Amino acid sequence: MKFTDIKNIEGLWQFMTTPSEGLVQSLSKLGSGDMMILGGSGKMGKELVGLLQNSDSKNGVARKIMVASTFSNTQDKKDLEDLNVSCFKGDLSDEHFLNSLPDAPFVVYMMGFKFGSSGDWRRSFQMNSVVPYLVGQKYQNSSIVVFSSGNPYPHTSRHGSGAKEKDDLSPVGIYGWSIVARESSFKTTALQNDNQKISIYRLMYAQHLQYGVLVDLARMIINNEQISLGMPAVNLISQRDANEVAIKSFEKCNKEGWVVNAAGPVWPLRTIAELLGEYLEKEVRFDGNDIEEALLADDSLAVDTFGAYQDSGQQMIEAAAVWVQNGGDYWNKPTHFGRVKHDY
Repeated sequence: MKFTDIKNIEGLWQFMTTPSEGLVQSLSKLGSGDMMILGGSGKMGKELVGLLQNSDSKNGVARKIMVASTFSNTQDKKDLEDLNVSCFKGDLSDEHFLNSLPDAPFVVYMMGFKFGSSGDWRRSFQMNSVVPYLVGQKYQNSSIVVFSSGNPYPHTSRHGSGAKEKDDLSPVGIYGWSIVARESSFKTTALQNDNQKISIYRLMYAQHLQYGVLVDLARMIINNEQISLGMPAVNLISQRDANEVAIKSFEKCNKEGWVVNAAGPVWPLRTIAELLGEYLEKEVRFDGNDIEEALLADDSLAVDTFGAYQDSGQQMIEAAAVWVQNGGDYWNKPTHFGRVKHDY
């Protein structure tokens, strides 16, 4: 099944939760240990659960999957419980709640505080630095995949492949620095606890059809809004490929913290917008000129380690245009892509 074959919500779920053979093989190496997903009720969590369950089914593994979250949307909790996931409702910054959670050999840390960070620096560092340290101390004997971000990377040439994992970080603003603090907290607990291993998973923008850069751009074009060229290029990776890299990263967890970019190939924004305009049969209006640098990540390490992605940028662009043109469901969680200063 291809991105362009998706016709409705049911097809989207099936697409996003169908594992590759590589993922099935990767999970077979982990055995049947329980998995705790912290903050797993958000944009990627439910489909990550679906990928895990479908992979385990192919392997004949009965793994217990648990999700701990505030579950501010009660439907998210119901959806996960319908998948036979054990749900724990609470605030991970509450140490009593955190320490009441079951132990698990495998942990996915998906929680974070992003938009609005610059307006509430105290909460930003509490959620992105203090809580990760507490989680690391709670799960002293676990392998932990830590969802992070490429946001603190320096901007690089829009014509290049982007920043690599070993490049020096150059965080800007409260959010960027709090991302560095989150990674540092987990690296600290891994060094303090003999049986803890971690992987730092730096995700750029994952593409879906209910949210994402491509859907946002398509909606802007439909509404005759100008497309800013202030961020002239972007990496394109599908959400299912992004989730697969996250899960496969358990293979590489170590004491020092194995760092990997999940990003996808670099695409010029102008090219993306013009393709969307062709599919939508709408004129594209640009604001400003292409600048020379963009926030991009080189993910050759992920591809070399785990193999090529399933979904191409061309397929994602076409699918986004068709979805928006047909009035497909939209989560109203804008990416704010195109903003030059990453200090929110």
